[in-house]
Amino acid sequence: MPAAPDLPRAYRFISSPDFLNQDVADLTVGGREEIVDRATGQVANSTNAEYDAALDHVLSEMASHGTDDVLVAGDLVEGRWGRDDSRTGVFGPVRTEVQRLRAWRRAAEVYYPAWRERFADHGLTTYTALGDHELGDDPWRRSGDAWIDFKRRHVPQFKKIYADQMLRGTDGTRRFTDRPRGQARHTAYAVRLDPRVLLVTIDVFERRGGDVHMSVDAAQLRWLRQVLRQARRDEVPWVMVQGHVPMTGAVRTRNSSHLVYERGARSELWKVMAEGGVDVYLSGEVHDQTVHQRDGILEVSHGSLLYRGEASYVVGQATADQLVLENHQFSGTIGFEDRLWTTSRQGAPGHISYPDPSIVTGTLVASRTRSGGLRVDEADGVLTPRS
Repeated sequence: MPAAPDLPRAYRFISSPDFLNQDVADLTVGGREEIVDRATGQVANSTNAEYDAALDHVLSEMASHGTDDVLVAGDLVEGRWGRDDSRTGVFGPVRTEVQRLRAWRRAAEVYYPAWRERFADHGLTTYTALGDHELGDDPWRRSGDAWIDFKRRHVPQFKKIYADQMLRGTDGTRRFTDRPRGQARHTAYAVRLDPRVLLVTIDVFERRGGDVHMSVDAAQLRWLRQVLRQARRDEVPWVMVQGHVPMTGAVRTRNSSHLVYERGARSELWKVMAEGGVDVYLSGEVHDQTVHQRDGILEVSHGSLLYRGEASYVVGQATADQLVLENHQFSGTIGFEDRLWTTSRQGAPGHISYPDPSIVTGTLVASRTRSGGLRVDEADGVLTPRS
């Protein structure tokens, strides 16, 4: 498939939801003793030389596109913290509620910085959204299961821990000042990536009625309206919103629990985005690629799983009147002869390799209409909009 056109003097960005969606870090640093997996009796870790090489290969290619900015619409980590399935005790005991939360914090202090530093080492700046794995992975419904009940009760704390680790600068100050009030005050934000591009990151996990819903709270919705009004007054050429879950179930999925926003295109959120002039909605969760266009919004549901040999990313280019997207797909190899120990229940493949560059599997070219809307001029492969 031919590459998308190269727009001169365009703003460029990368979008790669669900990167990594796994706990990958060296657990032997910081004075920690060797970790022994009691199930196998072997010394265990959450990374190895093969993972380091694979990550370097993928991130180096991202950085080669002439951009510093990487958008990640959730699921940075595995995040099933506060439990100890392999009985290693690496983050401390988890018998009580207090111990579980302490272990969660300790795991966050290892895995989030490792995630950040990989991108920083490649000169990349990340703009992340909250995913379900940052909240311990779904489900959260009442069930009498102690682990699920623990996750549901502590969603506010998990959001704060994520934000403190991922949305603050090295000096501890908040990276983004344009934020809502309410439940998403730590996790949602708006930022101008470029004079031509506004990014609005939303938190689609609302704690309501004692449960967790795929929705935004009222305070966040009011804030979004205000942000979009200001963008119109400022005549921002392109407005992009990123949230973890797609707005429709009619999307391709791989190895996904297939979370979908409540009421989708009939929701108040969708109405606010359509009326407010949002051009692109970027979502993850699905580990595959599907594009829909409706009500003037281009919905790009995409992402992958690096640890399954399926890493991918979208390169975006934006000028004042044109937007180009290009999907890049890697083909890696994995092996389960050994397992990489993580804080997940089953562990990841111990062998992983990405020997080749990615290939382009989809392109999309859109432009502004005279009325100010978005028109898809060309599309091919996995980025061809579905009817």
